[in-house]
Amino acid sequence: MTNYKRKKLDAFLSLSFCRLLSVIYIVHLPHLDATIEVTLRSMVASTFSMEYPKANRSFTSMSHLRRQLLPKTKDMPSGTGFGLMRLFTRKSPRSHSSKKKLPAGEQESESTTSTMSSTETTSIHRYDSGRRYNARQDIPYLLPNDEEENDRAHQQHWMINVAFGSNFDAPVQDALEKGIEVLDSGCGPATWTLEMAEKYPNSTFNGTDISPRFPQTIKPPNCHFFIHNIVDPAPFPDSTFMFIHQRLLSLGILENEWDKALADLMRTLKPGGWIELLEISYAQYENAGPKVTLLMQSVVTYGKSKGLNPGAAHVLDDMLTQAGAVNISSRRVAIPLNHGGKLGDLFWDDFKDIFMALYPVVGRLHSDLADIEEYKRFLDACKTECSEHQTALYWYRSCGQKPSNDE
Repeated sequence: MTNYKRKKLDAFLSLSFCRLLSVIYIVHLPHLDATIEVTLRSMVASTFSMEYPKANRSFTSMSHLRRQLLPKTKDMPSGTGFGLMRLFTRKSPRSHSSKKKLPAGEQESESTTSTMSSTETTSIHRYDSGRRYNARQDIPYLLPNDEEENDRAHQQHWMINVAFGSNFDAPVQDALEKGIEVLDSGCGPATWTLEMAEKYPNSTFNGTDISPRFPQTIKPPNCHFFIHNIVDPAPFPDSTFMFIHQRLLSLGILENEWDKALADLMRTLKPGGWIELLEISYAQYENAGPKVTLLMQSVVTYGKSKGLNPGAAHVLDDMLTQAGAVNISSRRVAIPLNHGGKLGDLFWDDFKDIFMALYPVVGRLHSDLADIEEYKRFLDACKTECSEHQTALYWYRSCGQKPSNDE
């Protein structure tokens, strides 16, 4: 038995254990106190590792996991309904004001205290308001790089797939089936990379990210990962890839470094190959009330103060043109926020998780929201506002082709 097949068997056995846990969880749910409930959820999530490649196709989020573990809604006892189906996406109670315990082996090298929260810094990570971030001073990325952020990214991937109807727009389907080299730039926890690697086994997928959030052990044989800062020269020769995918880095790349980053990606793209970018607009939205507007403008204000370009979504075509791409096409999709069915529910979960992670940013800009409990109440009110106003946010996906040698 190969090492990879052995790991697949281990994951299958783990899933069986997950099913047993879920039965215990459902049967005894009315009698569980909060501590036991949280523990069971944690055991289910950690037992079925998100690093297993099958999980990244069938269980790209905890919402996918619950569909496999729990019976169909129509087969459930009366009164359980959709609320029970959402149990596995509920977050554990956590404090956003206390210090986070450092992982084993990491020593605190610096500690500072502010009126907003406690902040800890190690040589690898820094901790702010109970969340973990990359500690490098040259990394402007605003969002955390912890497991909670990975869970959010897994579910966000599924949401984007549903909203756009596909994992990509570039005309590379036939090439992927035949076998090509693919780069997922800024892959994060690699949900897109792993799903694509399993769907297209003849192609080879390479993921890069500044933080090692991607799987480092259990992964498909056609999947490889590298720690890399996108604004540095990529560790690949010229003309390596036929398809390059990158998304949601407007809060991670400085405005004056986008051209350099895209130029290097184009260097590694083969003539005739395709590059695709996806971003959300923080500057324009549909039917936004005052609370959503405050949150989105906070990101724009703070992002610009750090040299970022929160409006990158609106200039993707221009940036691809500047990088030398041709045959550029783009799509804009308005994703509903807390209305319009399950997609709107998923996007609200994603939106709320993002802005809980951005609490240090919003709280420092708005003193009336500096208290974490007040901030949570504000987000709850924001949820109602989105439903009443029928708010939607715009997402942009653009792709372009590197000219062939005879063009």
